[in-house]
Amino acid sequence: MTTVEPTLEHPSPTEPRPTTTPTTARSALSSTLETFGLPLLFILVVIVFTILLPQTFASSGNWRTIATSQSVLAVVAMALLFPLVTGRFDISVGANTGLCSIVAAAIMADFDLPVIVAIAAAVLVGSTIGVINGLLVAYLGINSIITTLGVSTVIGGIVQAYTKGIPISAGLSPSLTGLSNQLFIGIPVLFVLMLIIAAVVWFVLEQSVPGRNLASVGSSEKAAALIGLPVRRTVLLSFVAAGLLAGIAGVLQIASQGNGNPQVGGIGFMLPALAAVFLGATTIKPGTYNLIGTVIGLFFVGTAISGLSLMGVEPWITDVFNGMAVIIAVGLSAVFRRRRTGAAAIGQ
Repeated sequence: MTTVEPTLEHPSPTEPRPTTTPTTARSALSSTLETFGLPLLFILVVIVFTILLPQTFASSGNWRTIATSQSVLAVVAMALLFPLVTGRFDISVGANTGLCSIVAAAIMADFDLPVIVAIAAAVLVGSTIGVINGLLVAYLGINSIITTLGVSTVIGGIVQAYTKGIPISAGLSPSLTGLSNQLFIGIPVLFVLMLIIAAVVWFVLEQSVPGRNLASVGSSEKAAALIGLPVRRTVLLSFVAAGLLAGIAGVLQIASQGNGNPQVGGIGFMLPALAAVFLGATTIKPGTYNLIGTVIGLFFVGTAISGLSLMGVEPWITDVFNGMAVIIAVGLSAVFRRRRTGAAAIGQ
């Protein structure tokens, strides 16, 4: 009599079960490092400088200085985010910030008007510059880098013509200039204001319909147009948002420095913000411009520079650090963006 051996549907308990392959483990580790590499590096930098400079770097006074000094640049970096999400680049954000600080200072010092009027004027001027940029880029089709570079140069000339290169410091409202020294539950008020602005920007970019429209246009304009999104208007609004934030940054700049400085807005002023935006695109959401990554990138750069300064390095090291940070960050963000979307170029 012929017997039939039973067929085993499942592996026996003694047989080896499938395990995670080394390739899968390496891929998971690589993904984790991409997502959290910058925050981990930030923590490492803090630990190293704390060990090297326990009396100065780790002091509460130094942390308050970092928080206050980086708050204005954080808002500038947020302004840069909006056009970048749509695939454009606004070089004029720095110059616009400088112009708005001069406008606010002049309203108070030269026209003797209240601080609230100065703030409103600065935001209005900044938004108007954004409208001009947006119209030239979205509706006339001029390359965003060329457009905003030209606008930035014009703004610089106007500021120098009005101020003759001399900061405006007399006649400013103490309620504004005194903000840099004020604390809220032990935290600098400027830093608190920056966090509030960051929360609003995060909501707009991540949770609102306009934010999703910006991301859709940046991902593929043709696809966005096919589903009925107003591409030109969306691009225009991204530059208006950048201008509005530049106006706010201009007001905060007066609060931080205590004057309207015509030297604000140059490439040296912009570099840390640029580095922050591109460093931010290498972390949290690698290959994507995002707010949380941008803020982490900015305070990473600011903290590293603070530590280097306290160690007594030559001033030119700061410029080299900022420049190298931008180059490395742009390269990494382009690699991550290409890997995820197949597109690496910015600035149409």
